[in-house]
Amino acid sequence: MTYRTGAPRPSARPPQPVRSSPHHGWRRRGLALTAAIAGLVLAGCSARARTPDTRAVAPPPPAVVVTEAIQRTVPIYEENVAQTVAVQTVDLKAQIGGTLEQVLFKQGAEVKHGQLLFVIDQRPYTAALQSAQAQLATAQANLQQALEQVQLAQAKAQLAALQATQVNAQKQVERDRYLVAQQAVAQQQLDNDTAAEQAAAANVAAQVAVVKNTALSTQTGIQQARAGVQQAQAAVTQAQLNLHYTTVQAPVDGVVGLLSVDQGNLVGANAQLATMSTVDPIVAQFHLSEVTFLGLLKRASTEAARTGASALNVPSFQLVLADGSTYPHPGTFRTLDRAVDPQTGTIIVQAVFPNPERLLRPGMYARVRAKLQDRPNTVLVPQVAIQEVQGVKTVFVVGSDNTVSVRSLTDGGPYGQFFIVLDGVRAGERVIVEGVQKVRPGIRVSPTTRPAPPLPGTNGLAVPTGGRPC
Repeated sequence: MTYRTGAPRPSARPPQPVRSSPHHGWRRRGLALTAAIAGLVLAGCSARARTPDTRAVAPPPPAVVVTEAIQRTVPIYEENVAQTVAVQTVDLKAQIGGTLEQVLFKQGAEVKHGQLLFVIDQRPYTAALQSAQAQLATAQANLQQALEQVQLAQAKAQLAALQATQVNAQKQVERDRYLVAQQAVAQQQLDNDTAAEQAAAANVAAQVAVVKNTALSTQTGIQQARAGVQQAQAAVTQAQLNLHYTTVQAPVDGVVGLLSVDQGNLVGANAQLATMSTVDPIVAQFHLSEVTFLGLLKRASTEAARTGASALNVPSFQLVLADGSTYPHPGTFRTLDRAVDPQTGTIIVQAVFPNPERLLRPGMYARVRAKLQDRPNTVLVPQVAIQEVQGVKTVFVVGSDNTVSVRSLTDGGPYGQFFIVLDGVRAGERVIVEGVQKVRPGIRVSPTTRPAPPLPGTNGLAVPTGGRPC
């Protein structure tokens, strides 16, 4: 059998009916929708490729925070390196030898004047005092005996008796002479009585010499007895002092340092036990140039004339501690060296500072700030606005058209949260304090103004935190 081309070819198996599934219908419609979307996207892309955008979108200006430079009258200070020293430093030493029995304080503790600190073994010194007191009692008894003058009294009594015998003998001789003239007695009687009268006179003369010698001896004995009493009293006083020296008391109010000798050790006379020093007030010692010293003294004199106080009592100094903080109590002149050092042109100055909180201790290093003058119309820029590269301080300034420019500054030193600007920025100009990393010279910015930080002394602090080093 012959078939024509294009005619259906008979099959060996009759065609089977195709069963339609709902999933097959959704799949065909999804594929069609995807193809349509892809066609639209390709058509859009080809359309944009054929019609380029002639207008580019510019980025917004960066946002920054600015603060205006201000103009104020600020104090100018000079700073000098100082070291704190105590008003009084005392070496606590043993004045006698013995065993250190008691240590009645804690090392590094604050003690009061007259407080008992050390006790040395007192027993040998108590015994020595008792012996000296016994010797004094004996000397006083000897003196009392010497003062009674018993021997002299006996000699004087014997002299009185002999003088009475002499008087009787003289009277007997006178009677015998009268009786002999009357021939009432024999001449022998007169001769015997005359001899007796002469003997009585000799005895009186001898006893007078005895009385004189006894009186002289008595006076010498009294003087020796008195000297013995004085010597015994001196021995008692020395013994009392030695007993007193067994205790060491605080000579001033202050802080006692570490022990040089531990309790229980044998110490000798003049042995170092510890060192103590006063802490309130405390002294800062430093050098001032001759010019600065004269300026400070003149300023203090002017202030003293205004307030009626002494120039040395005018608060003239501030103390900057090692951590950069400012000590809250101002200082006054304490003393000056007698002369200016001709080689350095400086003079040693001591300023005294109250130390009620016991924050300062002797030996600390700090910086003493002295006020030189009040500088009017000084431009101040916040420190956060300053950029420093290789020692050159710069600041970004935003102009009236919000365009950024960079300025180099002549720095006059810190003042609180500000820098003193001697040249480079004028008062009222806006400087960038935040967002510096987003700007460069010549671009425009979107500024937001922030008020300037408070000046020193307006936030409860009476002193500035900056200064000019010497």
